[in-house]
Amino acid sequence: MQNFLGAYGVDSARGFLPNSDPIDRLPSSHEAWERAVEIVRNDPDGIRRSILDMPVLDASALLQNQMMTRRAMLLLSVLGSGYVQSGQSPATRIPPCISIPWKMVADMLGRPMIISHASIVLDNWSCPESGDLTRPESLRTMTGFAGGADEDWFYLVTVSIEAIGASLIPTLARNRMAMDEHDLSSVVSCLEAVVSTIESIREMLNRMYERCRPEVFYQSIRPYLSGWPASGVVYEGVSEEPVRLFGGSAAQSSLLQVIDAAMGITHDDERSGVFLNAMRDYMPPSHRSFIEWFERGPTLRRASMDCNAYETYDQAVDSLDGFRRDHMAITNRYITQQGDQDAEGTGGTEYGTFLSVTRRETINQKLG
Repeated sequence: MQNFLGAYGVDSARGFLPNSDPIDRLPSSHEAWERAVEIVRNDPDGIRRSILDMPVLDASALLQNQMMTRRAMLLLSVLGSGYVQSGQSPATRIPPCISIPWKMVADMLGRPMIISHASIVLDNWSCPESGDLTRPESLRTMTGFAGGADEDWFYLVTVSIEAIGASLIPTLARNRMAMDEHDLSSVVSCLEAVVSTIESIREMLNRMYERCRPEVFYQSIRPYLSGWPASGVVYEGVSEEPVRLFGGSAAQSSLLQVIDAAMGITHDDERSGVFLNAMRDYMPPSHRSFIEWFERGPTLRRASMDCNAYETYDQAVDSLDGFRRDHMAITNRYITQQGDQDAEGTGGTEYGTFLSVTRRETINQKLG
């Protein structure tokens, strides 16, 4: 199983989190990036000036090492978003000292040149020797924007959700392989694991309230994760055509999309499915392929009908609906109640409609 999951960049214990802890520093040759991200966090008003003073550093040496490449992507994504979003109005051009090395790194990783869940969550944590990935209070973030401890908690709760959900992934994969052989003996136990895991990540999701204040999230975190302005952004030295990209979003997490795919929960409404599919472009390509592997095969929904596990399947759907209901409540408190009714989510989308449609599609696929 470890070899099978590893082919998709998935760890049997950590799931979509990297199987080795992220590195916390690039070589001294790229110290300018490390210093600049500290300015993003501590002096956002000065970041544009500092970035414009940076040299264009060659990223090619970093591409020989996966962990260095991912660290570089995290730093350049923070610098790019910091540069665009830190002023009174969004910048429309990103200088070559960011865009040229960013292009090299993003191409190597197969992801767009913008802040994403894969960088700001999956590659943005450290775990002390006594720490536990499922306990956010025992972790620390590597970098971020101007949100301080509230921002750290926002990312670390999400890291712990990924870590808790990791235990379900081998179970889903083994069950899928059994169903490929027309063996339905593990369907009920797999569904029970889905319920247990979703209830655990739902409990973790609701810990967001403990240390991340809604007003701090709205004012100091969300703007940097909101994506490029409608007019787009030019990457100088890369292309003179403006590019519009989504920002970091929970929909870029592969965990929930894998659970949906394994269960046979489909999102066909253009207000949900189009966005969810677009979010896969922001995932590591191997994780995207893993979701597609589940979609190509038999689903728990079909198997539950074949073995009369209707009630257990519907319990799993109810748990997934409960998670999505709680997610809607959080976005309402952290975004809608902090701004106007037209406020966008972190990914730069109209989140209210998206979440309500996604939730309705989930509950409508119960069997009972």
